[in-house]
Amino acid sequence: MKNYTFTRPLNLNLILCLCLSLCLSLNLNLISAQKDPEALKILTAFSNKATSAPSISIDFTFITNDSRDGSVNTMEGSVVMTGDKYKLSMPDNSVWADGKNVWSYLPDVNEVTITASDPDDESFMSRPSMLFTLYEEGYKVRLLEQTEKEWVIDLYPEDLTLNLVRIRLRIAKTTYSLKKAEYVTKDGITVTLIAGRFDLTFKPAANYFTFNASDYKGVDVIDMR
Repeated sequence: MKNYTFTRPLNLNLILCLCLSLCLSLNLNLISAQKDPEALKILTAFSNKATSAPSISIDFTFITNDSRDGSVNTMEGSVVMTGDKYKLSMPDNSVWADGKNVWSYLPDVNEVTITASDPDDESFMSRPSMLFTLYEEGYKVRLLEQTEKEWVIDLYPEDLTLNLVRIRLRIAKTTYSLKKAEYVTKDGITVTLIAGRFDLTFKPAANYFTFNASDYKGVDVIDMR
């Protein structure tokens, strides 16, 4: 099983990880070995709906709670994803990625840094599409509970040496859209993603995932390619 380590609770890798892997990466192959047929049915329908859409748009609130020092950090943002292309928007940073290049824009200094995507890079920021197979092995899945409006499904790592305790998903019954995702670790970190909007209808234009300098007058361009 793949093991990914997140060094900062509010970095871009972790935000994309949750927006993608917790929201979109569950497919039939990923849970074929689990023992809960009802969870299998729900997650397969959830995944099929998301992966067949022209894009996935999520407005999110991202909360990191560290029980060790009692700190709570909250961030709001949005992300639009199509395959390995995405646009991530947050108050202090925006990122465009078209599969070949990545543009990171800092509005407070009107500066954009351009880097080339590394085809050998296995990180979330370089290859979001890999998250559609992230959980292909090594996880147990079960339907924890259901209410009139939603299902609650837990994923547990089979490798008990991992820092991860569990991932909990709340999925709306009528729309099969993600409502909430929670990532709990052994070292006391709980990361929660609340999806305020989960839209599968948006059709991005061809240049949607490319930064256009003409839209940012006087922008300082730092080309690191």
